Amino acid sequence: MTSASIVESPLTLIRREMAPHPGRLSGSLRDTLAISIIIVISMTLRVQGVSLALALLYLMQRERPGLTFRVGLQILAGAAAACAMSFFWVQLTDGTEVFRFLGVMSCIFVSAFCMAGTTIPLFWTILAFYGFVDLAGWDTHRSADAIVTSTLYNVAALAIVVLCAGAVEYVFGTRHPAEDLSREMRKRISSLQSFLTALAESTSTPDAEVARHHRSLIQYAHAGDLYLNELYDRLRDATPDPSQLPLGLHYRIGLVGRMLNTCIVFGFRLPQSSTEEQREAYRIVASLCDDLLHVRPLPQELFLPNETPEPLREIGQELLEFGTIESPTTQAAEKPSRRPSASLSWNIFLPGVFDSPATIFYALKLTLAATICYLIYNAFAWPGILTCVVTVLFTGLSSTGAMKQKQLYRFSGAAIGGLLAILVVSLFYPNMDSITSLVIVVAPVAFLAGWVLRSQQMSYIGVQIGFGFFLTALPGFSAATQITPARDRVIGVGLGILVMWFIFDQLWPIRTTDALHSSLNRIRHATEELFQLLSKPEAERDPGAFQRLRSAVSLELVNVHQLGFSANFEVGRHRKRELARTRRLISKIEHSSAEFYSAAMQGYRS
Repeated sequence: MTSASIVESPLTLIRREMAPHPGRLSGSLRDTLAISIIIVISMTLRVQGVSLALALLYLMQRERPGLTFRVGLQILAGAAAACAMSFFWVQLTDGTEVFRFLGVMSCIFVSAFCMAGTTIPLFWTILAFYGFVDLAGWDTHRSADAIVTSTLYNVAALAIVVLCAGAVEYVFGTRHPAEDLSREMRKRISSLQSFLTALAESTSTPDAEVARHHRSLIQYAHAGDLYLNELYDRLRDATPDPSQLPLGLHYRIGLVGRMLNTCIVFGFRLPQSSTEEQREAYRIVASLCDDLLHVRPLPQELFLPNETPEPLREIGQELLEFGTIESPTTQAAEKPSRRPSASLSWNIFLPGVFDSPATIFYALKLTLAATICYLIYNAFAWPGILTCVVTVLFTGLSSTGAMKQKQLYRFSGAAIGGLLAILVVSLFYPNMDSITSLVIVVAPVAFLAGWVLRSQQMSYIGVQIGFGFFLTALPGFSAATQITPARDRVIGVGLGILVMWFIFDQLWPIRTTDALHSSLNRIRHATEELFQLLSKPEAERDPGAFQRLRSAVSLELVNVHQLGFSANFEVGRHRKRELARTRRLISKIEHSSAEFYSAAMQGYRS
């Protein structure tokens, strides 16, 4: 997390998040095409439940065919497992209401524990979601045949969505992710070099050439590292053996993003004039960029003049770190035999999940919040607000800052999607009489949701726009005539947020710094395990241990980035203290991650 992200105004943040960046337009168009195809197929085959399945499509859009299929299969498997579980439980308990209530709570508790303690949290989230929806369907007291048919149609609709989304990604997705990733990284390094070179040649600011290159940096920084991470994941999907991936490539992507952000802030605070020593420092750091672009060896240490600004020293050190890892497009091909081979592991639980009570506490809090919401909407006999339970399941994160961030995004997205659905139902549906007209009306909203989905920090709003719109505007095979579902869903979301605020923030809080401290401990523990692994003779090393540790540290870095931004959503008297502690902890985490990758590279080269 950079200091710039802390001081940004909401309007500036929204404008930055909505700005175009590489891959955003093509990804949004693929979403729109997939949704249009799904609507045509489902309406032609008259498959019920497509509105919910379409909303879940945005959870599987990750811009590469392999992962799209894997995430889609997780969602489909979770829904199928929930379907089988609900049928078994209702048959076993003969549909008794008390036992059905216990079944809902047991399903949520087990799923919540596995959300926090396994490597496939999405599967358990979907299992809890569909388990609740399927069992709660019996509260409507419809006929058994109608409930069973509706439950099976939900699974069939998901199957159509998974197949169509995967097919579109396979046909239109990137074919050469390694080349694209290398080209995008070089563009950013080249832009950084141009900016520093312009600074070295300028004697005073503001300078038109410096300002032009600074704007170029801003454009790349506004795009963030989202597209780079998408290309990285496509490269990972295209590599049959994960151990053949370049070591520390994901960490290098983070380094590029930090260098750009640091340089942008530095560009906004340039002095009116620069001394000769400062210009020499600019030239030295620019030469490091040139060495990276031309694949020349970098110096072992960085010697800069005394007057070098501190942000420039940070950029120089990060360039040296960047250069310690070999080229992402050649390393795997040049030295495949020296990589440790990956082995198949069936252990889906995270390390230490059964040794710490934190996972149990999290499951208890989530279950308690879901129970309160479930009792409230049943007590009022208001099934339309069942989204209160759904809000608990999808936004019940470990830290209070991340929880509030996701709840704000869910409420905003649900309100936007619901409002768009009301406008469509009121203005367009009375004059529509064909599937073609339906697709024409739905496609712009699908494009909007896909565009927002590809934001660096606000992607969850795009998911919720899809939820709010599809669940209201596509209730069946005839034009929607009711707008109350949109109102009820927004009310349900608000109720879920209120209940979770009381339990997660007031009764049983876990601050962002607590979560960051846990991540720091896990990364340090992984580094210790790596040292122990490398101390053994090569013949005695577990072939899958290295890959497991590497994946765990990569996952922690992703979580740390998200937690760093979510710290801005901490409110109350503790906010300033939390932000200061967050910055210190992220600095320690980055240092520990660098130690891990340095040790891994030493072990690889030895």
